[in-house]
Amino acid sequence: MAKPKLLVASLIGALALTSIYGLSVVVEQKDQMISQLQQGVSEALDGQAELQQRLALLSLEQDSKVAELARLEQEVAQLNDENLSLKQELMVYRQIMAPEQQAGGMKIEQLHIEPMLSPGYYRIDVLLMQVARNKRWLQGELKVQLVGSQDGQPASYNVADLQQPASELTFKFRYFQELSSEIKLPEGFQVERVELSAFIKGNKWNKAAQIDLQQAWPDLGNT
Repeated sequence: MAKPKLLVASLIGALALTSIYGLSVVVEQKDQMISQLQQGVSEALDGQAELQQRLALLSLEQDSKVAELARLEQEVAQLNDENLSLKQELMVYRQIMAPEQQAGGMKIEQLHIEPMLSPGYYRIDVLLMQVARNKRWLQGELKVQLVGSQDGQPASYNVADLQQPASELTFKFRYFQELSSEIKLPEGFQVERVELSAFIKGNKWNKAAQIDLQQAWPDLGNT
């Protein structure tokens, strides 16, 4: 009878050891999982900190760029104000130095000539401006005459006739107006100067007036 009891006791002991070992394995696996989770959380926190640091740097760079852009915009605005002031001073100077270019509340501000891509073709721009304090409507007709020689003989052409299609140059404005003409010079015609006449119609505010201007034809290299 002693042997069966001893066998039963051995079995119980083995089962107890097996249970303890299994529990130890479970605890060890649980510890490993906790360690892995803690490591994952630590890595995630490190990654989050790195991302926050990069975001802070990007925000700082953006703020710096915004400040630089604001500074450049301020400089551009300042330069525009200075440019406008210089233009106004130049306008006053031109009015003082060239009073013959204005009459009837209007002046010929600029006569510009430039060659086009095709040989013998030119663009003529005339800028008219009102100089009267009370800005009323000004209207009238502009005549641009090209004076020179052709085949050794004096010759002249009206720019209005050289346009395609031919049309009179008329103006109507309150502040300023630019009139442009694209022309082709007749074969053999050599331009020496441009004679411009602006005929201003009279109204109840201004009398009829005429402005005359002569300007040498510029040396454009392919006249």
